[in-house]
Amino acid sequence: MSLRPRRGIHRGIAAAAALAATALAVTGCSTAGGSPSDGQSSGGSDSSYMVPTKDGALTVGFSNSFAGNAFRTQMIYELQEAADANPDDVADLIVTDANNSVDKQISDINDLLSRGVDILLIDAASETALNSAVQRAWQQGVLVVSFDNTVSSEHSITVNTDQTEFGKIGGEWLASKLSEGDTVVTLDGTSGSPVNDQRLEGAKKALDEAGVSIVGQADTDWDQAKGQSAAADLLSANPDVAGIYSQGGGPSLGAINAIEQRGGTLVPITGEGYNGFLKKWKELKDSQGFESIAPSNPPYLGAIALDYAIKAVRGEDPGQAPHVDLPVITQDDLEDYVRPDLPDAFFLPTHLSEESIQKYYGSAS
Repeated sequence: MSLRPRRGIHRGIAAAAALAATALAVTGCSTAGGSPSDGQSSGGSDSSYMVPTKDGALTVGFSNSFAGNAFRTQMIYELQEAADANPDDVADLIVTDANNSVDKQISDINDLLSRGVDILLIDAASETALNSAVQRAWQQGVLVVSFDNTVSSEHSITVNTDQTEFGKIGGEWLASKLSEGDTVVTLDGTSGSPVNDQRLEGAKKALDEAGVSIVGQADTDWDQAKGQSAAADLLSANPDVAGIYSQGGGPSLGAINAIEQRGGTLVPITGEGYNGFLKKWKELKDSQGFESIAPSNPPYLGAIALDYAIKAVRGEDPGQAPHVDLPVITQDDLEDYVRPDLPDAFFLPTHLSEESIQKYYGSAS
């Protein structure tokens, strides 16, 4: 199956129902392979991540670090749809939820290995703490692909957009709207997570180079309500800031709401492909000429990871870190993505079919 980013398809994430910690089974059998001999793969590559090739429909395990927000819910929907669309390649998809616990995620991985998975997908709670479990999986002949929050193990293929570039794009755009000597505040994600730190690194570098100073920061966990509260506090403490760097669409919408509640003047704010933010951006663009930009971590990353994993177990080496395009929603193409008919908690762009969108996010859902 080919799952490459498709522009102009509008989808998003709906409010998260508890969709993880459960095993999602499609029916079928497993074809678990043997261990690579002498520390090398027998799948046509001397890499440290390839495994012996496998035939037939595969059992796929997905170890999710947590499933407690709308992005992760949509990510599972997208992965499940991709698996369902390829019954010749995927017999079973088993999804676990570690609830942000490294120990639980290690236990989940061990359980998935004991269930005979052929492919192990990981969205990691830690970049390094899972490496021993990843190595054990590889030694058992299980193809490992980590994505979104990835592991550092040499025995995993990593699938991700460039998170530092994500931050750089937003930081450069924001700097272009400001002047040297201006100040800004940042609405961050979850402190210490690789995604948060890389995005912030890219944004800070771009702002520093433009002579724009960061005078306040707050963690938001990429959550709208937390972002609104944090923005209100930061703006009270720093009323003269000229802009806001936000690395999540939920906090961006929260920041706009906080400014409007204060009766303040809108400043340039970066965003992400969160439908609630896109809808507000369009409203303000039409009424006030408000501008923004939204680099977007696509919710179909798991589906892309599955695509590469299947190719790898069939013997096609994708390389350890295959390129994934970073979608960017701009002022000029905003209307191609925003979905006024769908809930705020939906992420764009998407690969979900319209049938699935209506099933999970439509008015009748």
